[in-house]
Parts: sequence; structure tokens; C-alpha cells
Amino acid sequence: MATHLIHLSDTHFGPEREFTVRGAPVLDRARRVVEEINALPFQPAAVIHTGDIANDPFDEAYRIAEEVFSDLNAPIYYTTGNHDDVPMMREHLTFHNGMNPLVPESENRHAYTIEIDGIALFILDGKVPPEEGPHGNLSETQISALTDFVENESGPFAVFNHFPALPIGSKWIDNNLPLKNGREFHEILKSAGADRFYGSFFGHLHRGLQIYHDNILYSAVSSPACQFTAGPNDEYCDFLPDVPICFNHITFANGITQVKEYTFPS
Repeated sequence: MATHLIHLSDTHFGPEREFTVRGAPVLDRARRVVEEINALPFQPAAVIHTGDIANDPFDEAYRIAEEVFSDLNAPIYYTTGNHDDVPMMREHLTFHNGMNPLVPESENRHAYTIEIDGIALFILDGKVPPEEGPHGNLSETQISALTDFVENESGPFAVFNHFPALPIGSKWIDNNLPLKNGREFHEILKSAGADRFYGSFFGHLHRGLQIYHDNILYSAVSSPACQFTAGPNDEYCDFLPDVPICFNHITFANGITQVKEYTFPS
């Protein structure tokens, strides 16, 4: 049995329909993403959006996101990006049944699990206060919940969050964007073993990426709005707005993970 998911990230909706990111019309490009997902020759079990739904925390940005994604033919689940606001997400976005919270409401994080075809999907929230910068950090509650699952359950699982856990080989990105406790997170995943762990999926890089650490798959999806440069010695991040629109098709089947990038003209 194969489980098909769609992974997208970093849509960066603004408070106006004409809002652009580095010249890219984000609403038009997001609508194109929805059209292409709905036209796929198979039915995805779910769409997972790994954060930065909005470019800045405006109510209207989330209202526009809800309008666009409500046209999807599959349920959509969200993680929190460094640009997102959890109360606004909860007020304006539709959330589906079967979401099991991982943190108390007082923690103000959007972290939960869902189960699809017997596979546990951990949807984690690594956002930190904006003044701390663009990196992430998973709360102790989330780390404990993941550890408890790995140690006491035997079923397959995958993880979705906004931030890369470990370096990807680009100087500016590696200095600024990963999880501060990414190594601890990685050791938990490694202890589960690649035979039951399907992969860790994230955004934030605005670039597609597949990388292995200790036989653990880390997979990033590009932003449909714009891409970042990611050269090995980059001292800063530049933006590339005139790029194809992207999302990833993830397939879990018989212990195998497949990631296919779908691209189409802007």
C-alpha cells in the first residue's frame, strides 16, 4: 500500500491580493499550486504545509490563505514558520479532525500528530521569538513526546517542521536557519532506525534539497514564491524571484520513501 502526500512550504501570503515577494505575485502562484495539485492523476491523502504561510502576521494574509487552500481536493495540515502567528492561524485556517496535540495550549505552539495509513506524522513547531532571529528550536515538550514515541511505539513515522535540523553545506543558511537543538532532534530520529523512520521534511530554505545524515533522510521543498541562493561560501542570502513554481510529491510504500519535485512555469 502506498501513501501519497503533497509537501509545500513558504507561500508568504501578504495582507493584499496584489502582495509580492521580490516581485513574485504570491497569490497567483499559490493559486497555480492548488490547480496543479488538484489536477494530479492520483488523490493525495493530505497536503502538508511546512510554514511561513504568511509573510508577516496579518489577519488578512491568513484569510487569503484559507480562501486559496479551501479549494484543495485533499485535507491540508500546517506547521508554524518563523513568519507565522499561531493565534491567527487558529482563528482563520481550517483544521481537520484527528489532530492530537503534543503541547499544552499555554505553550502557544502548533504541534500535533496525525495518523495516515498507519503512519504517524509528527507536525512540529520550532518557532522562536522574532528577536532571536530566523533559526528554530523545538520545545522540551515536543522533544519528550517524540522520544516517548520512538522508545515505546513500534510503528513507522515521519516528521514535518519548518526548520532544517542540521547543516546543509551553505555558510549563511547553516549559520542562521537550522534548529538550535537540531543535533538532539537528529539523535532521536537516528535511534529509531531508518527501517521505521520515513524522513524529516521541512521548508525555510526556499530551495529543494535531499540530504542524508547517518542514513536519515532530510528533505526540503522549494518556495512557490521565490528561492534563496545557497552557495557553499555565501555570506548572505540573495533572492531569486523568477523561478518555477514547485511542490513535492512524497510517497511512503513498503519502507521506501520517494520524493518527486513537481515544477511548472510561473
